[in-house]
Amino acid sequence: MKTLFLGAYGFGNLGDEACLIEAMESFPSDESWVRSVCEEHTSKMIKCVGYIPWEPACPKSNFKINFDRVILGGGGILNGTSGRDFMSWIIVAQNNKAKTYIHNIGAAGTDDFKWVTSEMLNAFEKAEELSVRDIYSLKALKNLGIKRDIQLTKFPEKNILKDITLTQFLPNEKILGISVTNGDVFFNAVKKNKIKIQTIIDKYKGMKILPIISTVHKFYEKENDIEGFKKFYELFLKDFQIIFPQTLYKEWWYNNMTPQKLKGLISKCDVLISRRKHNCVHAISSGVKTIGISPIEHKGVATAFESLSDILPEGSELISL
Repeated sequence: MKTLFLGAYGFGNLGDEACLIEAMESFPSDESWVRSVCEEHTSKMIKCVGYIPWEPACPKSNFKINFDRVILGGGGILNGTSGRDFMSWIIVAQNNKAKTYIHNIGAAGTDDFKWVTSEMLNAFEKAEELSVRDIYSLKALKNLGIKRDIQLTKFPEKNILKDITLTQFLPNEKILGISVTNGDVFFNAVKKNKIKIQTIIDKYKGMKILPIISTVHKFYEKENDIEGFKKFYELFLKDFQIIFPQTLYKEWWYNNMTPQKLKGLISKCDVLISRRKHNCVHAISSGVKTIGISPIEHKGVATAFESLSDILPEGSELISL
């Protein structure tokens, strides 16, 4: 069995890489191949036979590939340009007689789905599996007119194993994990709600601050959590002591951080305040009290809380801005 795994892999988002780990565990193969924009980065997370080039993007339907299975594996990837690209690969796979699986995907972004063609709708119907991670994505695909059954997975990447290698560097003290983005939508919401956020943070005075950095995007600075943390620190955290500051160095992060190690760090927090949905997933599945921060315009963190409501640790809550 020769299998190709497709997704938003190699861009520097450990949430997407966690989805790859889960997909490869769910679809074991004699020969696994991965499409990644950065093989060096992805190879730190998983083992496979090889990688295919990222290009072509949005391949034509007569493009030739040689795989028995093609797995579109996880992440919020069915929005806009990326959705067009990935579904073009699914069409190519089906035209080359490969079995296709659209597995654990997110489609709950702000996209209007005008990019979805009749050929793509047919590809959704023909796939061996079509599953989504949350109810918002389920509704979005149903609104496209897809008639087949769509499975609801509820973030199965919550079950990836944690790696506690880095936790040896943490002090035996109360730890507050902070996970934020660098996006304009987030910081506009933050500035409008400074008193609300400061009130939340003041509850944890005396704790040590652990930066939880899950995304340092290779091409998009607004997805650089290191820079986002620094801005957030200046606004709210200057009276707190940072521990394990290595996480705030880009080169160190790329050389050392994996989804498993990130989950290991999160599991040692007493509380996590997070704008990142996959960090909420890691925390909730590790039994860590989780304070999710969700600008009204974005559903991401809310989808994690709703999907995992049956296992929310005591005291966890979703804060809308």
